[in-house]
Amino acid sequence: MTAKDDPDVLSPGMPPGRGYEVQAEFDHFVLRGDLVADLAGNSSHRLREFQPEVTINTKGQVELHLTVPGPDVWTSLLTAMAVIRQSGYAPIAVHVLDKC
Repeated sequence: MTAKDDPDVLSPGMPPGRGYEVQAEFDHFVLRGDLVADLAGNSSHRLREFQPEVTINTKGQVELHLTVPGPDVWTSLLTAMAVIRQSGYAPIAVHVLDKC
């Protein structure tokens, strides 16, 4: 059987259940309170699917940390970016960290 034959195959070397932490950094116009209020005010917010944590970095900028499951880094990054942009926020930087 080849990868083409198996619809559940993951990228080579990627174990099932793999995930990444995606950190999105915003400019000074995005306030922590606004982001927290958006999440608290909507129990079905798509960002909630990814265990969001809102922090302030050493430069005083808001950071959003998400745990995004996916077979590879690209899938996890694209998923996170789509959900963040759908929420109306535009990050100025995005970092992806391996959860393993």
